[in-house]
Amino acid sequence: MRANLVAVLLAALVVPASASQADLCQQTYGKRACKGTALAPLRAELAHKFAAVMALGNRTATWQARHDATLRTIRAALNYDDKPMGDVELEQTFRDAIADYDKALKQAQGVREMIKTPSARSQTCMATWLDQGCGVTASGILWRKDGQPVHWQMMDGASGEDGIGAGIVLWAESGHGTANLIGWSFDGVVYEPPRMTQGGMIWVPGRRAGTGDGNADLLFKWDDASKAWQDIELESWRDALPGKLPKGFGIWKGVDYDFEGMGASSKLWRDKDGNCCPSGGEALLEFAITGRSLVLKDVRVDIVEKWAPRRKD
Repeated sequence: MRANLVAVLLAALVVPASASQADLCQQTYGKRACKGTALAPLRAELAHKFAAVMALGNRTATWQARHDATLRTIRAALNYDDKPMGDVELEQTFRDAIADYDKALKQAQGVREMIKTPSARSQTCMATWLDQGCGVTASGILWRKDGQPVHWQMMDGASGEDGIGAGIVLWAESGHGTANLIGWSFDGVVYEPPRMTQGGMIWVPGRRAGTGDGNADLLFKWDDASKAWQDIELESWRDALPGKLPKGFGIWKGVDYDFEGMGASSKLWRDKDGNCCPSGGEALLEFAITGRSLVLKDVRVDIVEKWAPRRKD
């Protein structure tokens, strides 16, 4: 099954070298990345590794959103200063994405089948990525409304590649004596225990390492058609954020999600603020789920009075 999925994805992503495919290459990667043959090996490797990651079946909506963002960056060929990328910068964009896919594939190799004995799940790390001092921090069971259990385990430790980190693995019991993987992640440096929302979704709060204090939250929704839990990607909504905030204000770090109310809150930064010290006020975000993506519907701001735009009478 996975082999067939890889074949389908590669057929859609790998661009043949024939002249008739030149337009398709440019549509996918942009003119810069398709000019000449220097980047052809990286284009092929990117497509191949992405297909392999998708075939894992882990958080496929999230990986699709990340891949789409990478392709947009490659097509635009602009750096963080909105200046044209040099050849080295463009090549590095490919290599960074490929490195992320390689890491995901390595992590997947060490994710184990669920141990049925609860005492063993509370002591034995169910993944090998945190290979330096891995310890189980918590494990437990959530219950779907129909009574089907969801098993989970949180762990922390360190990996040779990322350093100090944390991980979580979730399984759904099938009712036939087996348990299927729902998903896993090692993106965060800390996770909170999963919770089942009133709407029947699995929410795992989490945070990334670094001064950006980014989100590592996971969200899964039951899909009746596939009879499986599917992830909801929580990253692409930020693309709509600048258009919903007053000019000169931004949200620079992770937000505090509330998936009971489908919202979030955050401090507001002004353009001249330091990363440490937001001075603009507060923002309340309202979300909806469309397909398998979290969508930003509205933002309400409570701007510090001295920075608020003056009203025209």
